Amino acid sequence: MSKIPIKTEDRCIDKLIKRVRKELGDKTADELKKTAVEIVQNCVDTYSKKFGVGDVGAAGTGIVSRLYKGKTKDDEIPLGTTGLIYGRVQSGKTITTIATLAIAQANGFRCFIVLTSNNTWLGTQTGSRFNNRIKAGPVVFDWKQWKDDPQDFAKSKLLPYIKNTGVVLVSTKQKDHLDRLLKVLKYSQGSKVPTLIFDDEADNASLNTNEAKQSKKGKDAVSDSSTFDKIGKIRKEVANHIYLQITATPQSLLLQNLDNPCKPVFCAALPKPGDAYMGGDLFFEENSPYCRTVKAEEIDDLKKQTGKINPGNKTDIPAGLRLALCCFFLGSIYKMESADDEDAIYSFLAHICHKQDIHETLERIISNFVIELDLAITGQSSSTKEKQARKWLEEAYKELTKTANLPPIEELIEELKY
Repeated sequence: MSKIPIKTEDRCIDKLIKRVRKELGDKTADELKKTAVEIVQNCVDTYSKKFGVGDVGAAGTGIVSRLYKGKTKDDEIPLGTTGLIYGRVQSGKTITTIATLAIAQANGFRCFIVLTSNNTWLGTQTGSRFNNRIKAGPVVFDWKQWKDDPQDFAKSKLLPYIKNTGVVLVSTKQKDHLDRLLKVLKYSQGSKVPTLIFDDEADNASLNTNEAKQSKKGKDAVSDSSTFDKIGKIRKEVANHIYLQITATPQSLLLQNLDNPCKPVFCAALPKPGDAYMGGDLFFEENSPYCRTVKAEEIDDLKKQTGKINPGNKTDIPAGLRLALCCFFLGSIYKMESADDEDAIYSFLAHICHKQDIHETLERIISNFVIELDLAITGQSSSTKEKQARKWLEEAYKELTKTANLPPIEELIEELKY
């Protein structure tokens, strides 16, 4: 494929790289820009091959010159317009997406759709990151802003920008959010400008989960899965687009059939993370000092406490969960006392099952343990319970000292009291 000339310098990308250089250093900034340039080059070349030269690239007009229309129902979504961005978990996929967007805007793409997970909190966080990082570029909006009246929002907020600086539309993959996003695109004439769709965690929910049933019973008998169908309608609405899948687990995407709209025609890998990166290799290598395995029976014990008649709200906490919590308490106290950011927040995640009633049981067990431990170390329980609590914390301290140089346990326990 011949390469269409592209711009690699512009106000939006220059401001972003300058900020990254200041925060993370020259090497990270240079690698980020190099990766983003590679992705945009692929996007411009793929777009131009599919839809014609002139809309995007260094000399791109930013306007769709030839609107794509499929000849049959099966090619309403243009094949060969999907790319893949692959990177390890928490290795910089979001900032790479933002850098890609900034360079793409300099090359004629004007509508940017960012699809996040179904989790509205994570979606809000993603929207904030885009809004915070994108300066002198497209205007960022999220699903909450067009929730009440998509038509009025599109006409009053998007139309003034979509053919000029461009717009970024951030939405979760919740079905109602995707429905309203489709309306926004229709009313804002999104089909008239080159579009770039970023699908975060594209292997989660975005694929057609009904394919196996369809292969047995036929597509007429079994419809496409809901999220896949709604994303497909969005792709049809902004037909002149490139669809970028973003994931740390690309296997299911790469194994799609050649005629599947989710089959990537190009891939880009993020640079290898630096020495400070903590990924799966660190935690899951054999005999890792950073990982402790709990007994499977503990999971069953926790689940069995769900729905039990529980006089006095008494709960039994398994040894593994207790150790994990004590490690978290001591580790958090150490970080609070030693870290530069005094306002940093530390969180503990316990997840054993998708069922909400078990979540509630787990929350109750952990809350009860936190209260009992606090009463014990502050001298508000019996001496026996105080000794037991200290023993638990000493076990956690011993575990933590395998990987960190900690101050004396007496200091940590004293701080933990408050």
